Amino acid sequence: MEPSLNSWTIFFLIAAVQGLFLACMIFLRKSRVNNLLGFLILSFSLCLIYYVGFWTNYNSLLPPHLQVLGGLTYSFGPLLYFYVRSSRKVVHFNGYHFIPLLLYIVYFYCWPLYPQELIPTFQAIQSVLQNIHLAVYTALIFQFTYTNKGFSNGALRLYQWRKKVSWAFLGYSLSFITYFILVWTGTLKIEYDYMISVMSAFFIYFIGYHGFQRQEVFKMYENGRYERSALNTVASSAILDTLRNHMKVNRPYLDSSLRLQDLAENLNISNHYISQVINDLDGKNFADFINEYRIEEAKRLLLGDDQKKIIHIAYDSGFNNKASFNNAFKRFTGMAPSEFRESRSVPA
Repeated sequence: MEPSLNSWTIFFLIAAVQGLFLACMIFLRKSRVNNLLGFLILSFSLCLIYYVGFWTNYNSLLPPHLQVLGGLTYSFGPLLYFYVRSSRKVVHFNGYHFIPLLLYIVYFYCWPLYPQELIPTFQAIQSVLQNIHLAVYTALIFQFTYTNKGFSNGALRLYQWRKKVSWAFLGYSLSFITYFILVWTGTLKIEYDYMISVMSAFFIYFIGYHGFQRQEVFKMYENGRYERSALNTVASSAILDTLRNHMKVNRPYLDSSLRLQDLAENLNISNHYISQVINDLDGKNFADFINEYRIEEAKRLLLGDDQKKIIHIAYDSGFNNKASFNNAFKRFTGMAPSEFRESRSVPA
């Protein structure tokens, strides 16, 4: 068959090239955790290029050993699993998780040694193992994500991102497994596995959109502007304890005009140091740190008085308008203030 491209394969090739560019941009951020995501996108992109070469018959013009790229699916699960397990200060990585990938490479390069009559059996076994491998890691990713929700100490945004990327990966896994089930049952021809590539392209664009439209996705894993600060860990912890005690006892967050400079003056601590400990130890920016206390106060007021208007609760909690209150409340709790009140007032 003469090598040729069609609309679908052109789209997938564009997605793959953009994925390679996205991976390079992630590597340039020089974050060990983000590098895991970069290698995941790189693997998706290279695998997608392999698929395009397979459908278009361009693989016949390339060195045969490049077809080993089809085994990169064995790297998807481990890379994402390490990524969701990691945080700004701890990078999880264990090389033994890549043993299946190494075994696939051995299997691939031993291909000329297999008896011809056994090749279909070996291919079927390899495909089954590939699907099991993907399903196991998808389960591990979800198990870790949903048992480490971390709604305190600035971990909410991290949990929300882990949840989104886990569901995106589930979409890919389901498309992969569904494709092979359809092939094995004779419902689909092996050449028409576009559903896998559609989800591969979706995953690449999903990371690209969230990563560059919402920069905090990458920044959550980066040690940024305070790396050269003279403030050590013990001093940082002491400042954070002082700050939390001040928030608990004096409740300055009830003042809607509260500024970082105000806290610094009241505690006689540098506003730079306060910003640093909030960012590094609590994982938030100043606004989120203050709003978390305000939302806790609002939740207390919502449960304490069913007749009090929500706008009054917003003002009494330290917000200066209802819109910002509603937005913050939904971001921290996942529901609107009225929904929170109703859900807690329903009899058990």
